[in-house]
Amino acid sequence: MGQQTAVPLPAEFKEVCELVRGLARRVADIEACTGSNDEPDYAPSFSDDELAIAAASIYRLRFQRANHFDPTLFGEPAWDMLLDLFIQRVKGKRVSTTGLCLGADVPHSTGLRHIERMCDENILRRCTAKDDKRLILIELTPKGLRLMRDYLSNAVAQLKMQLPE
Repeated sequence: MGQQTAVPLPAEFKEVCELVRGLARRVADIEACTGSNDEPDYAPSFSDDELAIAAASIYRLRFQRANHFDPTLFGEPAWDMLLDLFIQRVKGKRVSTTGLCLGADVPHSTGLRHIERMCDENILRRCTAKDDKRLILIELTPKGLRLMRDYLSNAVAQLKMQLPE
């Protein structure tokens, strides 16, 4: 049993590996969007409707900062996207890639970078609309939904926000 020497991989092999990784991500996206309803167990202290009200308040306040500060001082498109997706999910609305970028008030290329990163972190997933195969929808994964619920519940509790009855 001699010592093994690492053999450098040809560039073509590295390209194939990247393609396989990309395909694996796409397959996971497709499988995730084929109706699996594996939402995490959630023992809420607040309902999703209440949390959506809190999320909408946070979202609105973030954009109102532009009335007081130079908007270029702040930039949190990923957070704006997460808030928007949570709010729209509770409303039962679908969110397209383009709509998500517009809602976060960022250029499409910037939005796509943030979406890709959150998909890599398993917080978001892409899926094709069943009624229009050209339309790519973005939604929270079960992990993303759990994280948003946890964060918003904690924010409401810590800030003692008054939620409408």
